Amino acid sequence: MTKKLFFLLLILSACIHHGTDKKFLEKELLKTDQDFCLMSIEKGMKEAFLSYAADSVIMLRQGELPLFGKAELTKHLETIPDKQIHLRWVPIVAEASGNLGYTFGKWELRTTGKDTVEYGTYVTIWKRFPDGKWKYVLDGGNNTPKPD
Repeated sequence: MTKKLFFLLLILSACIHHGTDKKFLEKELLKTDQDFCLMSIEKGMKEAFLSYAADSVIMLRQGELPLFGKAELTKHLETIPDKQIHLRWVPIVAEASGNLGYTFGKWELRTTGKDTVEYGTYVTIWKRFPDGKWKYVLDGGNNTPKPD
């Protein structure tokens, strides 16, 4: 009887601990995505996207072929006039389990000297590395009409 009770408590403890870890990881991932956006606003899109990218990153692009790896991403970002583009986003959902997670949200892109604003949604797949830092391994989004 004592062994069965101990075993039951051990299983229950593992389940409760797992749920707490999941919530902690999701809050941590949500904050990472928010910090990523803040860096994009304060230091520019190029610095933010390179800082948070994993070396093996895949970047999906609307109407274009994807970019594979941080070297291709760097080369692509060097062609973008970073000081004229202002990208900000708001993560709406963050889910995580173990060392993988994703965020989903809405983005807004403004270009200096233009009256138009572009809007869209995104999904980012994240990996948590042994040092505890989250880096995105896959990122993609699409344009949408202006939100209500």
